[in-house]
Amino acid sequence: MTERDSVAKRVTVVGAIVNVFLAGLKGVVGYLTASVALIADAIHSISDLASDVVVYIAILFGSQEADDNHQYGHRRYETLASLMVGLLVIVAGLGLGYEMINRIQDNSSWTSPGHMALAAAAASIIIKEILYHYTHRAGAKHNHTLLQANAAHHRTDALSSLVVFTGLIASEFGFTVGDLAAALVVSFMLTRVGLKIVYEALLEISEAGVDSDTYALMVKTIRETGGVVDMHLLRTKTIGGEIYAESHAQVNPYLSVTQGHEIAHRIVERVENVVPALKELTVHIDPEDDELESPQLPNCSHLEQKIKQIWSSHHESSDLLAVTLHILHSGVEVVLRVASELDDSKFQNISEEITSLDAISKAEFVSLR
Repeated sequence: MTERDSVAKRVTVVGAIVNVFLAGLKGVVGYLTASVALIADAIHSISDLASDVVVYIAILFGSQEADDNHQYGHRRYETLASLMVGLLVIVAGLGLGYEMINRIQDNSSWTSPGHMALAAAAASIIIKEILYHYTHRAGAKHNHTLLQANAAHHRTDALSSLVVFTGLIASEFGFTVGDLAAALVVSFMLTRVGLKIVYEALLEISEAGVDSDTYALMVKTIRETGGVVDMHLLRTKTIGGEIYAESHAQVNPYLSVTQGHEIAHRIVERVENVVPALKELTVHIDPEDDELESPQLPNCSHLEQKIKQIWSSHHESSDLLAVTLHILHSGVEVVLRVASELDDSKFQNISEEITSLDAISKAEFVSLR
């Protein structure tokens, strides 16, 4: 298990313990003081606890290594968990809102809970705000979207406790419906946060790309890599907070395969340095820009076989050391590496026969002389 997953598990366990304590505190005090808002806030903490359980299970599954059936790993479990957390929050928010609307219409349920409820709400504000910063800091440091979603849930609980605290103060000053009004506001806050979490999870499930700033940074980094003439067709997606991408990089068409391979490796290293969340970048090396025009490529094996046949009709096969094909929009350029002792005055006929083949535009001969 990686450090990222170990930290996420530890933070989630701490959050769960805190939520058990707060749910019990607010539930008991809410019952004793007849504070509907405080009981609603306790329900919020219980939904936080439920999300902690879901998050923990998702981390256990998501941290598993890639296998034959999950070659990109199991991080999608974290995305599904985020979706479940969001749905739990929405259900809690809507149910609470419906109950509070009914209670507000019945003025016999308007009460003034007292100072004990105020103290419980104040304690919840402080504790949940501390838990939010603790969870958010860990999520941001390790780029863990599931932790960040859970942190947002903690922050909402802190804000809901603040709303409850405000409503309780209002009820102390004679606005007895303040307790119920605060509970209704909490329900709206719960629903809003749940919708946001669900929306972001659905974006990831649908394989939406990275944000525009990250995309622009990746494009800039690839284009500024030494040896890169231009780039196009950058595609990205996120899985469990990790970025997978592929791009086409245009290089000098006369570079060797090994040079192109080295440039591709350098592109990946540079992008990883500026985008820490990058998990995998596949770079396709192009000799020319094929984004708008992508001509049909000839069969190089067949061409090379025909070229060798032409050569053999004039010289010994062993005198042809190598055949290099440069496949360009303008046609295939052929470079033949030949033995140094051959008389190059005899190459003219060979050149004419090779260039008469379909798709070949040019033939050159080189030797070690």
